[in-house]
Order: sequence, then structure tokens, then C-alpha cells
Amino acid sequence: MNISSAFMKQVLVTQDFETWTQVRKHYLPAEYHRLFTEVDKHCEKFQKMPTIEDLKFELRDSATKELLYAVENVEVDAEAFMLLQYLKNEFTQKEILTQLEDYVDKSISFEDAEESVAHLKQIAVEVEEKVDLQHPDESMQRIPMWEPDEDLAKYLPLGLNTEYDYDISFSPRDLILVGGRRGAGKSITCANIANSVVENGKTAIYFTIEMDSRSILQRCCSIATGVPFSRLRTKNLSVTEWEGVAKWWAARFMNSQDQLTEYRNHRDFDKFHDKLKSECEILPTQLDVLYRPSLTIGDIQATLQTKLHDGHNVGVIIVDYINQVKRSRIPARGGQYDWTEQIEVSKALKTMAQKYETPVFSPYQTDASGEARFAKGILDAADAAYAMEPWEQEDACMTFKCVKMRSAVMRSFTSTMDWETLKIGPDTALSPKEREDNDQKTGEDIDDL
Repeated sequence: MNISSAFMKQVLVTQDFETWTQVRKHYLPAEYHRLFTEVDKHCEKFQKMPTIEDLKFELRDSATKELLYAVENVEVDAEAFMLLQYLKNEFTQKEILTQLEDYVDKSISFEDAEESVAHLKQIAVEVEEKVDLQHPDESMQRIPMWEPDEDLAKYLPLGLNTEYDYDISFSPRDLILVGGRRGAGKSITCANIANSVVENGKTAIYFTIEMDSRSILQRCCSIATGVPFSRLRTKNLSVTEWEGVAKWWAARFMNSQDQLTEYRNHRDFDKFHDKLKSECEILPTQLDVLYRPSLTIGDIQATLQTKLHDGHNVGVIIVDYINQVKRSRIPARGGQYDWTEQIEVSKALKTMAQKYETPVFSPYQTDASGEARFAKGILDAADAAYAMEPWEQEDACMTFKCVKMRSAVMRSFTSTMDWETLKIGPDTALSPKEREDNDQKTGEDIDDL
């Protein structure tokens, strides 16, 4: 039995519009593309599936008409949805083999190990883009009013402002972006969100491009312990501060209380760390920092497939930052900052959030006006986006202006900011502009008296 003919007949005879919406033209052989186009055109025009008789009247091309008659005479004893899965599987296997053959013929002889692995990751990304791997949403008759409790537990509060978190949190399928100028605190914001997720008992997977893993770890430690970052990274700490850092470090390992007790006797942190490494297992739920100076979508996907399939309770995926991520190792026509490249990266991150059902958070660069640099279109795929205003350090606050929100009211917030410990929030603060407006209003009230 010809699967393509069987599928076309079954979907037309049963008027299975739901299954038809899931098929892509390239699942079918080339000789079926004209018939596919005519069926799709009818669906778009009349908002229903055509019958075989409808198509006999509508088709003008003799070859396509002959194909339709052949389809009509096929004996079928399978559901259209099952036949669609066969088509999809057949296409996927052929596409993988084609791309691997092309890779072997053109690339494998002169690529080094890193390039070879990257190329294979890119093949996986490209094939995945051509095939729908997720099951479609449930029909309106079957879909429940609310998400299951386990999905609701995956919702992400930003952890930057308690009042804001009370009203707004994000779905495990959301892409959240935050924009800021150079030096505005984009990576600091990422570290604060990662620390908040870990403190709530979940793992934060943190992809960093410009800062190495140790720098991110030190920032999160400063945020969590309240130890000034400038002194923490130079090990210039008081006894009390060393105690706070040791407790935080021990909390990353299982059954670490004995080692923490020993540390309090000898106060040698390097020895303490070595004992933890040799005698204790690291907790599966924690900050997981992955430093990749050259990060591609394929790298992210390959890492997530391993991490998420291992059963980690992941609360957020952080990519620091979106403008530096490449779609592949193949250079884009307009360079890394080509706007089409960045839009595709943004779409890919949104797809990952949906596929892995884990919120994705990523900063992006803005220009002097607060607009996204290089490509405003990177916000199209986002479910929420904020523009940062760090003010002056003496103002001790940071404003997050909401510039896009899909599932809630567009609401901005200003949080306290401790530049010594890099801690954002969780308390609400007045921005300098709000203070100025309040002072002016107070002055006007006094004048009225």
C-alpha cells in the first residue's frame, strides 16, 4: 500500500480536518505536492475539507487529476492520524540519512572534533525544525479548565520583587526577555533569578557566554549570603562572612554537616571544599552553570536533552545573552548580529520553552532609546519583555519597565538594589523620577495651604 495515497484518501473520505492541520507538504513525495496545495487552498477558502468529488471539479492539471483517481481507488484500513505518523517517520529517516550523506561527502575529511560534533548537533536542529515532534493540543471537548497541579507548580515568579511576584508569574512554556544597555546589570539580573529559583528548591540551568562559571557562581553566592561581591572574589572576608559562605557552599552537597563542623575547627576553605568533593555527592537540585564562549542553538538543545532527561527538577533555563547566541556554527550572511539570525534564535528559545515545558529567560541589548539593538523582531517570540533602567548606584534601585506581556497586564516595577552584594529586591522602591514627582506634589500641597 502506498502510504501517501492511503493518507490522502483517508483524510478526504473521513473529512479529518484536525489531522490535516498537522501534515506538512514535505512529508509527502514531490508528486503529491500539487494535490496537497489544492486541498490546502480549498480548506483556506471554505474552512472545511474538500471531498474527492469537490477536487474532481476543482483540479485543472491532468496529472494531478490522474493522481486523485489513483488515490480514490486505494484500499485503506487505517486511521488518517496513524498514516500521518508513518509519513512523518519515513520523512524524518530519509532527511537524516540525506543530511548525514551530505555531511560525510563534504565535511568530515577536514573538520576537527569540535566542528564535527557541532555539525551533528546542527543536523539534529534542522531536522527537528522540519518535523512536528509534539502531540497537538487536546480538542475543546476534552481540554480541562485548568492545568494539572504539577504544571502549575512549574510557574516561575521572577524573584526580583515580592509584590510583583504575588500577581504575576510565568508559564513553563514562556520566553521572558529583559533588555538593557551595556553595564546595566543584565547578567546580575540573571544571577538573581537563578538564585531565587535555587532557593525555591529547583535547578537553574545557566548558559553563560561572556562570563565564566566561577564568576557566575561567585555572584550567586554574594546575592545569597549578603557578602559584598568585591571582597568575596578576593577572599577578603570576616569570620562571620566566611561562615555564611561555608554554609552556602555546604548546602550544594548531600549530607555535608560533618564537613561543615570540621571546617569550623580548621577554617581552611580549600580543605573544606576538597572534603566535600571526595566524601559528599553534589545535590541534583542547584545552580548548574555551563560556560560556552561560542554558544549555538544546537549546543543548548543537546545539553537540555541530557539534563532534563536525567530527571532534574528544572525551574528555569537562563541564556546570558540572546544577542551572542548563534543559530549554528555556519556564519550568517550578515554576521553574528544579522537581524534575521537573532530573530531565528529568539524563535528557537521559545520553541525550547514549549518543548521542555520550562521557562526560558534571556537578556538582550538595547540602544540609548531603550529599543532592542540590531533586531526589534527578537521580541516577537517573547511572552514577556522588560527594559531595564538601573539609575545611578546611589539611588539604590532598579526599574523593570514592561514593554510586552501576553498573559497578564503590562505592569512595571522598581526594586531595591544593593550594588555591594548585587542583590535585586525583593522589596519595592521608588525610582528617582517617582521621588521627584512625590516631592513636587508635596511642595504643591504645601503651597495650597
